[in-house]
Amino acid sequence: MRNLPPFLRILPLVVVGILLGNVLTIEAWWVAAAAALCSLIGYLWRKRGVAEIYISLSILLWAMASTEIRTPKQIPEPSAPSEVEVVVATVPHTSGRWQQCEAASTIDNRSVKIMLRADTAICVSLGERGIASGYLNPLPEGSYGNLMRRRGFVGTLYITSPLDWQPLGITTSPAIAARRVQHTLAGRIDSLGLEHNEGAIVKAMLLGERSDISPSLRKAYSRAGASHILAISGLHVGIVAMVVWWLCWLLPIVGRRGHIVRNCIASAIMILYAIICGLSPSVVRATIMFVVAQMALGYGTSRNTMNTLCGAVTIMLLFNPNNLYDISFLLSATAVAGILVGLRPMSEFMGGEGGGALLRALRGVVVVGLCSTLATLPLVAHTFSTASLVGIFLNPIVILTAEIIVTIGLIWVSLPFGWLQPVAKWIIGGAAELQNRTVEYASGLSWSAVECEVPLWVTLLAYGAMLAAIIVASQWKERKRWKMEI
Repeated sequence: MRNLPPFLRILPLVVVGILLGNVLTIEAWWVAAAAALCSLIGYLWRKRGVAEIYISLSILLWAMASTEIRTPKQIPEPSAPSEVEVVVATVPHTSGRWQQCEAASTIDNRSVKIMLRADTAICVSLGERGIASGYLNPLPEGSYGNLMRRRGFVGTLYITSPLDWQPLGITTSPAIAARRVQHTLAGRIDSLGLEHNEGAIVKAMLLGERSDISPSLRKAYSRAGASHILAISGLHVGIVAMVVWWLCWLLPIVGRRGHIVRNCIASAIMILYAIICGLSPSVVRATIMFVVAQMALGYGTSRNTMNTLCGAVTIMLLFNPNNLYDISFLLSATAVAGILVGLRPMSEFMGGEGGGALLRALRGVVVVGLCSTLATLPLVAHTFSTASLVGIFLNPIVILTAEIIVTIGLIWVSLPFGWLQPVAKWIIGGAAELQNRTVEYASGLSWSAVECEVPLWVTLLAYGAMLAAIIVASQWKERKRWKMEI
């Protein structure tokens, strides 16, 4: 165990602490005090084995305390309409007779998030503060309601009449400012004049704005096993990071520390990009990994990519233990772990470094798609009761189109040159149309997916078997290398 990377040993303790924190009801401050005491003893104790026990216990207790603090609270069933002061936190989108958006409010002296639905006869806008009169309905039971509670929402507020909305003015905050930038950049994409479905997936893949995607298109992507491409994750952040990194290295910065300055600029831009995209769990995880990699690169230190992934996951779980129950977070982390574990052996199995540059690039795309799909297959089957068969073959194609869409889309929204519009429209629109048509065709195949009910214990058993195979393979490789050295 001592040979394992640090965060690979810390992460299981954090997960166990979160699970215990959801089962046991203990005052958070008592748990935090016990964690602080264990940390102090572990730091002062000179005997290594005993000190490690206390440090491990302190990590577990810190995770329990964080879980108790961040556990979502229920609101009572409304008996009468109430007046709630809210701030519109996202751009409202029309669906039928309702304008839907997120809103921030304060209930029982704590900040909460509300799903706001206002009649289309009422004018609400991003950043507007007002008093809403209506029923604050609790979230429904089931997986959707539980997911929204874990994300901080407490209910849905309906405003059915203009008389029930009293605007108090426009307010601002860093989060609202980021949403305004996101909306402005989305307008740049709209200015290309793409078809609705093509424009919708471009905004989803580049800016994290998925409200314009039609239900039928969402269903097609889900059945084809390609819905992950619509949510900004490590793939999208990696493409943006590559463009930003190369642009930063073109900056005329001289001096011994010039590379560190460039890495700091690149990291700041990527953090800003994550904020603009809404700070979803997958974006935050990918951004943390990028920033850590830039720091290691800037100071010339070695880094273990799996340790970096576990470190990012650990930080996110300690900050918000509810991420452990967020499916987008789990899928993102699992996909990256699958790529890190399977990339090299699968590449060697498919020909290693042989062939030309184009062949190696195509092989890399295929391997990444296979690794991420196989790694997330048990989790997807358990969560959505669907196992996509065509996704294994489709993912290499959508990864290629995603690289084109995100790269050219980033250039278009960043450079205010009107003469680029025809070229950008042709490339982005063509790639988006190809991706949509391929996904729709694949989802229509009779064998594209199978419906299956996979229990949790089967999912855990599958990942346990994967982990055991990884450990056995690594031990076998280490033993083989040891024999060769002898």
